[in-house]
Amino acid sequence: MEDRQFEKTERDEKRFDERMRRDVNIPPEEKRERTAYDRAQIGDWLCDEGRVDDAIIHYRKAVQMEGGNARYRERLGDAYAYSEESVKAVAEYRRALKLNPRRAEPHFSLAEVYRRYGRMNAAVAEYRKAVKYNPLQPFYRYKLGDALAQVGLLDEAILNLEVAVQVTECDGFYHFCLGDLYALAGRLPDAIVEMQQATIFAPQDSYYNLRLGMIYLRAGYMDDAVNALKRAVQLKPRDPAYHAILADAYAQQGSTKEALIHYVKARKMDAYDAANVERLRRQSRNGHR
Repeated sequence: MEDRQFEKTERDEKRFDERMRRDVNIPPEEKRERTAYDRAQIGDWLCDEGRVDDAIIHYRKAVQMEGGNARYRERLGDAYAYSEESVKAVAEYRRALKLNPRRAEPHFSLAEVYRRYGRMNAAVAEYRKAVKYNPLQPFYRYKLGDALAQVGLLDEAILNLEVAVQVTECDGFYHFCLGDLYALAGRLPDAIVEMQQATIFAPQDSYYNLRLGMIYLRAGYMDDAVNALKRAVQLKPRDPAYHAILADAYAQQGSTKEALIHYVKARKMDAYDAANVERLRRQSRNGHR
């Protein structure tokens, strides 16, 4: 049953692609009268093809035909935002919200634009509204939490990531983000639990293993730190920054020979790697980002 459904979906997608190409490229005199829905669909297809300027033309047509459709204004706003036309994007998102102020998506999109230009308090206000109108969307919770942490509201940030983890228990990303906030707040036992969960649900992610090792290091669990960092190096053996952090752990453990081996491998660092190592060492010492 699932195979037949997949084949049907795949055939539908191919037919849609063929129709979109035909509709976009045939001479104007041969085209039928398109609806606003058609225009929006063509705009979506053009965006997927990377032709955002062409997509904007069709989204504008859709909005002209059905100005009271908030979704079409959102899509036009998204296309403007993608094209770095932020003033126009904000205007469309606000028009969409006038039509339906309880829709979460325009609030979220507004927050993203505000954040891009450093207006963090305005971004937080819009993220909060997005979460209010779609409280079980974990990505909204994550973005709100990250913004709250940046403006110093760490407790509220943690609460939002805790909800995101409850909604998506098996997603390593949200466990990692919550663990990162716990570490930032100095709640190391909680941070270790969440980072462990992140590595369980995403065992091939080298950075999750690295960060788990660093939190172990900060908490004084040297053997656990070495084991986690060794796993990170196994997953990303050519990264000199990882070797440097593992060498630090071996040195603190008193394993001088092993530390020297990895310090030698870390000599291949360029300026970017060196800056990354210093950032990681600061995190290991005090949890600061």
